[in-house]
Amino acid sequence: MIRFLGRLFLLILFLFQIGALKAANQKEDFEQDFRIVNDPDEFIPGWRGNELRENSSRIFQSNSSGKEGSRCLAVQPISTFDGELTVRLSPADFENPAIQFWARSIRNGSGSRPALVFYGFGESLDSDFSEMVQIGDNSEFANEDQIFRQFKIELPDSLRGLEEVFFRFKIEYGPGTGSAARWLLDDFEFGNFVEDLQPPILESVRGFGPRTVELGFSEALDAVFSQIQLNYSLDDKEPINASLAFDSLVYLDFEEPLISGQNYVLTIRQIPDVAGNFLRDTTLTFRFEDPTTIGFKDLVINEIMPAPRDGNDLPNVEYVELIYLGEKDIRLGGMSFRNSRSESILEDRWMESGDYLILAPASQAALLGEYGNVLAVEPWPTLLNSGDEISLLTQNGELIDQISYSTATWGDSELSGGGYSLEVVNPNLHCEQSEFLKPSESPARGTPGTENSVFDLTPDTLAPEFLSYSFTDSLSLVLAFSEPIQSTLTVDDFQIEPNLPLDSVGVAGNQILLFFSEAIADNQSYQLGLDGVADCSGNQLEETRIEIIRPRTAKIGEVFLNELLFDPRSGGPKFVELYNPTEDYLEIGKWKLANLDDLGQVDQVRMLSEESLVMSPSSFLAISTDSERLKMDYPRSANGGFFEIRTLPSYPISGGSVVLIDAQGEIAEQFEYDEELHHPLLRETKGVSLERVSVGSPADFTGNWHSASGNEEYATPGRMNSQRIPGEFEAELIQIDPEIFDPEGSQGNTFTTIRYQLDQSGWVGSFRIYDISGRIVSVLAQNEILATQGLYTWTGTDSQGRRLPTGYYVLLVELFDLQGRIRNVKKTIIIAESI
Repeated sequence: MIRFLGRLFLLILFLFQIGALKAANQKEDFEQDFRIVNDPDEFIPGWRGNELRENSSRIFQSNSSGKEGSRCLAVQPISTFDGELTVRLSPADFENPAIQFWARSIRNGSGSRPALVFYGFGESLDSDFSEMVQIGDNSEFANEDQIFRQFKIELPDSLRGLEEVFFRFKIEYGPGTGSAARWLLDDFEFGNFVEDLQPPILESVRGFGPRTVELGFSEALDAVFSQIQLNYSLDDKEPINASLAFDSLVYLDFEEPLISGQNYVLTIRQIPDVAGNFLRDTTLTFRFEDPTTIGFKDLVINEIMPAPRDGNDLPNVEYVELIYLGEKDIRLGGMSFRNSRSESILEDRWMESGDYLILAPASQAALLGEYGNVLAVEPWPTLLNSGDEISLLTQNGELIDQISYSTATWGDSELSGGGYSLEVVNPNLHCEQSEFLKPSESPARGTPGTENSVFDLTPDTLAPEFLSYSFTDSLSLVLAFSEPIQSTLTVDDFQIEPNLPLDSVGVAGNQILLFFSEAIADNQSYQLGLDGVADCSGNQLEETRIEIIRPRTAKIGEVFLNELLFDPRSGGPKFVELYNPTEDYLEIGKWKLANLDDLGQVDQVRMLSEESLVMSPSSFLAISTDSERLKMDYPRSANGGFFEIRTLPSYPISGGSVVLIDAQGEIAEQFEYDEELHHPLLRETKGVSLERVSVGSPADFTGNWHSASGNEEYATPGRMNSQRIPGEFEAELIQIDPEIFDPEGSQGNTFTTIRYQLDQSGWVGSFRIYDISGRIVSVLAQNEILATQGLYTWTGTDSQGRRLPTGYYVLLVELFDLQGRIRNVKKTIIIAESI
């Protein structure tokens, strides 16, 4: 029993000593914030420096240059400054104490000077230090980007057992030209160290890039042997480069790209750790996957916080949440993260299937640390509150995911301004998610790092519907559908007759983009067959054939101002009607409406559409701010042509001007209007439009505009005018149409048109109306210089605007020119009743 207790005591004593030795080592990883103080004050416990700075000079704390991207201590020697670091040690606590640390240099400018590092010991701060000993030679810390290397310094025998000893680094400005290297120190440790007798173990093998393999070892490797290319082979091929990073990771670069999904045989020879223990020669087979090849929608933009708000449960920090849905591990280093205004390159980060990752501004990323894995982004592409487009792209510029939003995405101002995130409902849908964004329903107003509050896998069972098409240029066609479309389409899914070579296909939300290798002919009818078009849930559009006709760009003289309603019915919209009398399809998307200001300058320009807007041959198009209300006010026109814009230029009831501008910014037509242009016998003009009588006569000729017929609801938006004359002029010098009219009739014209066509310009003419007694009742023109053709209108009223009685009237036209030629023409006009 006594022997057993004795053995037990010795065992307990042995374990206590081992535990004490392991627990007592002094360690410093430089992660705690440095105080900006100088010797003799300590900037962290036990450490002093001769000149601390906050920025990248003298002695400072580097935030990401340490081992594995951690913080570390940095010293920048210059011609007027050598760094001195002093650390307090306690040797009495250890049996065989030593110092161990990791250090390297990094490039600073283009100079050739190294950083020279020395060390020494002192029994107190006031006593003399031992002679300073240089670590390595002058090339040990050259002005270049090195990897961290481990160094070990034994404590002199004379200092062992002392309660307190001071160790000092001195970092000097080395010889050479220009700037000197920057010196970095990390993971400083003092105490007992158990001798390492175990060889390193290969723990992991995986692809790192298209030509690179990453090897992960169980401990720090020798920096020389581990970077010898001859020590590695892959399918009997040596790498063109082997590099060591973070002490225990080796990267092998090969000349030829490796094939994803293929098995390779890896052989490793003669690799020791820092203690000289060699790994046994190892051969293994592994499956290579390129982690930088990320498929479309494998990595999904799952949640965005464009407009955080102070006072909510979540921090007042913008963020974008990603979720990885692919199978293989991926790494994000070099990936592009951008919005509509700027772009950032992501730092390296590995992700496994199902992982969430929060992207946040580097200066605020720590505030989101409690919610999950956070990747700091610098610079941060600030998200616009009013709307933005966010994209993820591979290192090669291939799109991984894209999402866009506007203030309307939140649904109302309370949500858009309340600090709510926008969440994706179903991240598994294989198409752009912009149409499916919803404001967060979480009480915290966002769910960074966790499943979205609106998450819903309920399937969509309705197939998409084809809506419209448009052209961006002669080589590209845009097809619009009722919902977002999958991006798996190929050129084989489309058939075009007559044949038109299709080069490529793209998908953007609810649009399909077709790109042709030959130009699409203007006004040529094509039959386009759609096959395989499916929405995000896989519902396929039935096989569809549509007629495609590419319009040509409209020119001045092909599109005309044709009708104007400037005094609408109560609550109704104003409108301007355009007319295309040609036999061609005309593109007018970039045409504009405007008015004139008090100085006669073009003002209040409103573009009809940023996108394509096509007028069919011989078609009419009513432009208003409310097409549906316009159709309700004038139901006979419900099947006409309508187009809605956000705002019209100001067209006052009292009178104003209408200007039509082409795509190049040139004025196509303009005219001034007022209430006097309405038929003088109309008692009420509200809701009555002015219609153009003939596009063959100038728009600014006041006689070319008349009130719409009451028989046609007093306006004809989007269809043929009720007041019009034929476009072709007969061979006669003077033509009257109609010869019989009723100024107050409900059928036919309420005025007559007098058109003339002359053999040359320069004629002067007078147009007068006489009654059967030979008295002048109305003068349409008096000695006016005439164009080669034109028109006048007569409403059946006298010069004072009074209604004339029914009966026969005579039009007398007197013409003369400067050569003395005279021509007189008489025509009969009849005012009738109840035509």
